[in-house]
Amino acid sequence: MIPISEMIGTGKTQTTFDRTTIEDATIYAAEDADMSWRLYLKLRSELEAQNDVNEHGWSMLRLANDIEWPIVPILAEMEIAGIKLDTKVLGEIGSRLGARINQLKGEIFDQAGEEFNMGSPAQLGQILYGRLGLPTAGLKKGKTGVSTAADVLEKLRDAHPIIPLIMEFRELDKLKNTYVDALPELVGADGRIHTSFNQTIAQTGRLSSTNPNLQNIPVRTELGREIRGAFVAPEGRVLVSADYSQIELRVAAALAGDEGMIETFKAGIDLHQQTAAELYGVKLDEVTKAQRYAAKTINFGVLYGMSAHGLSVATGMEGREAAGFIERYFEVRPKLREYIDETKKFAYDNQYTATLFGRRRACPEIRSTNFMLRSGAERMAVNVPIQGTAADIYKLAMIDVARKLDADCDLLLQIHDELIVEAPTAKGEAVADMMREVMGSVIDLGVPLAVDTEIGVNWGEL
Repeated sequence: MIPISEMIGTGKTQTTFDRTTIEDATIYAAEDADMSWRLYLKLRSELEAQNDVNEHGWSMLRLANDIEWPIVPILAEMEIAGIKLDTKVLGEIGSRLGARINQLKGEIFDQAGEEFNMGSPAQLGQILYGRLGLPTAGLKKGKTGVSTAADVLEKLRDAHPIIPLIMEFRELDKLKNTYVDALPELVGADGRIHTSFNQTIAQTGRLSSTNPNLQNIPVRTELGREIRGAFVAPEGRVLVSADYSQIELRVAAALAGDEGMIETFKAGIDLHQQTAAELYGVKLDEVTKAQRYAAKTINFGVLYGMSAHGLSVATGMEGREAAGFIERYFEVRPKLREYIDETKKFAYDNQYTATLFGRRRACPEIRSTNFMLRSGAERMAVNVPIQGTAADIYKLAMIDVARKLDADCDLLLQIHDELIVEAPTAKGEAVADMMREVMGSVIDLGVPLAVDTEIGVNWGEL
């Protein structure tokens, strides 16, 4: 990473925080503010020098002025506010997980016929492919032999009873170490977790969180919901959640100008069900769960360059069937295919891709002669305008929501598509209504932005 002093050309090296003494704290704070101001002036001048306005009226300078800079104090307030953690709840989960993990180890060792280090890929590989003789044809190989990674074990799930046990052990052990055991150690003196939000880590512009990373707590598993249930509102207060429904698909529909998708969203029809009906040639009310799942998989997958092989793995289709399914999809969604092709061409011609709001991501690899590099750059070129535009919408929504909150309400978290506010119990419904209205009208895409809200005393209820 380039030191700030080099970026702004002062020639002066700032004392780092970890080397600052109590006596020098005032000097450090002044230097930090001075360096930040100088960096701001330099970056602003660079943005002004390349202030190209796109067809939507946005430039990188406007992006900075209207989104990135205004959200800085909001993120600071969110970090200071934190969210209350009930360590007793996590303790109970931890005790139960520990017992199940020990039980799983015993069952795994029984299946293996011996004890071994579960954390060693080499030893696990020796058990699976040596002692138990599981098939290795077509499996990835690494430095220690045939891979034991999660995606490889998934292929072997039905090959031996030991595989599901190992997969469950890994999931529970990771959650216990990463969250159940670690989170209580990060609680502040106020009983709250104060995560750090990062604006410049994800290259699409999405926010991320660290110390702890709250983005990766599973949302669809029962255990994940239990862990989230340990994040609570203090007595007399509630947590209010508002999240965008299928926002990336709505953005894709708007950017591609796909009339079919847009009309489906406007009519309030389930897009995955509608897509399945069109692909399978059946009535809307005749769509099966399996058909809807296949349509959902391709609706999202096509935005990230899903191949026929990828669709086959995700849905269980035969390779040829998956390829035909994708072809039919683009026959139903010709505007989407046209948009994807045009976006790749723009990225090739300009060596960058951009969001509706002017955020740019360089992609010089799109001209590479290396197939893997070029394919990755093409997927990124399509993904960034969609995911990045959605990320910018979240930030605009955060700014507007924060401005409209009463003084006794606090915006606490932004996790993926979800905003979480803490409010007095009596104001919960009013805050939910406000968030739904503000988030739904933050920008006119020509596609309705649907917002779902929930109120609860803990995160797991939302």
